[in-house]
Amino acid sequence: MSKSPYIPPEVKAYIEQYKIEDIIKDAVNTILSQKPADPYTTLSQYFGKIQLSTPVIELDKITGLEVLNNELKSTIQLIFTVQFKNQKLHFNSPLYFSQAFSEQEIFYDDEQKNMKQAIQEIEKVSLQLRGKKSKDQKQVDDNLLKYLTEHPNRINVIQQISFSLLPLHAHFMNQSLSKLLCQQFNTQEAKTPKIFLNLLQGSKLVGSKCKIYKFLLICDGEGAVQKIQNVVNNVKKTIISGKKGEAGLQYYQDGTFICPGDTIPDNLKIIEQAIDAAQLKDQVQLGLVWLAELFYVPEEKKYDLDNPKKLLDADQLIDYYFKLCQEKPNIVYLEDPIHHSDIVGWTKITNKFKDSKVKLGSRRLYSNIEKAKKHCEVLTLQTNPELSEQQINQMNNERINIDYIYKPLYEYNTFTELQNHLSYLISKKSTLQFIIGDSLVDTEDSYFIDVAFSLPNSNINIGPPIKYEKIVKYNKFLKLCHESD
Repeated sequence: MSKSPYIPPEVKAYIEQYKIEDIIKDAVNTILSQKPADPYTTLSQYFGKIQLSTPVIELDKITGLEVLNNELKSTIQLIFTVQFKNQKLHFNSPLYFSQAFSEQEIFYDDEQKNMKQAIQEIEKVSLQLRGKKSKDQKQVDDNLLKYLTEHPNRINVIQQISFSLLPLHAHFMNQSLSKLLCQQFNTQEAKTPKIFLNLLQGSKLVGSKCKIYKFLLICDGEGAVQKIQNVVNNVKKTIISGKKGEAGLQYYQDGTFICPGDTIPDNLKIIEQAIDAAQLKDQVQLGLVWLAELFYVPEEKKYDLDNPKKLLDADQLIDYYFKLCQEKPNIVYLEDPIHHSDIVGWTKITNKFKDSKVKLGSRRLYSNIEKAKKHCEVLTLQTNPELSEQQINQMNNERINIDYIYKPLYEYNTFTELQNHLSYLISKKSTLQFIIGDSLVDTEDSYFIDVAFSLPNSNINIGPPIKYEKIVKYNKFLKLCHESD
């Protein structure tokens, strides 16, 4: 039919695009092979199945475009070409490669060769993924991990491809990404996450004398974003009104205020004044991220909290934490207050706070499936016959039970690794709270917000709504809040 010289070119193109000739041939062959008494009903059922069948999205080509991120570092935007409903369509991924660890600095060298090389490698990987379905996340990720094994340190090739598949699928299927993620994590009922706001940034990493890594403002419920904005504005006013004036107003890379005070009490006072000025005393809470590895002295197995000449052992440090939380009842969360290798210290602090309203969290203890299994699974002689009873008792005694786990998405090579890890934790510890963290390298990528809305017992960690990139993410939070009402 389409080969007839009497058919106009645009009609011929339409027939070929939607494979109309092939479909009609198949329908006729179906009728002739079955010879039904009512061929019209059979034809109706045949075409009905075509209409109702779920369309498939096939990967055709992936290309990379070198662009600059918000810190003027070289990064990549992925452009996917797919076959969908007999059409060749394009999708620009909203995700950007944005690792922020020292070992990833190779990807941000002055000549920016690594991103250029990554784009060439993406084209090679694209050939291996051609014909794969967007819904086949694990198959795609297996291919990507095989490539990574053969090409170590090429995370900037595979990570973005993997994490872009679900946004791509949601886009063409006209689905909500957060609802699609709910299906991936088998979440029956997702709740609106609390916001754990990075309010003040301390530690030696930013040249601050204050040993706390981050002071968090914890907000939930109606008007959470407005509450955050009021407190942030008041903190800014307080800093500017201090001795240093505008010069005292310094920001960390995610927009968090660098601690203006030298001591923990000084900085807590600034936050409390800001909360009182906003009339939110009973509506917001505080969390402290200690990241104890920053003041742990491994040679002594002690902690340098205030004075290097007076190091604290775990018992003294825990007593300090307990007293601080009693004096400041609005502190309800402590993250990594003990070094992750100090299992005895962790055992003591969990016992100390077990009947307290203060919850304990970590970004280290459950950081991958292997570590999570160590703390979540009880060993027995039946399940582990290769171990002695003494070894089993010792390993079981080293299990640490925490209330929260902090996870930035891009610590994982692929989405499948993220899914396997979080799904395992959900199955083993139904009460465990997740804090899904934003990337340190700021982009407009709000994927972590969608993930937070798709998990049970989930929370969001983000910087203040000062930089444009953060405002984009807060708007995504507000949009999903509205959709979940």
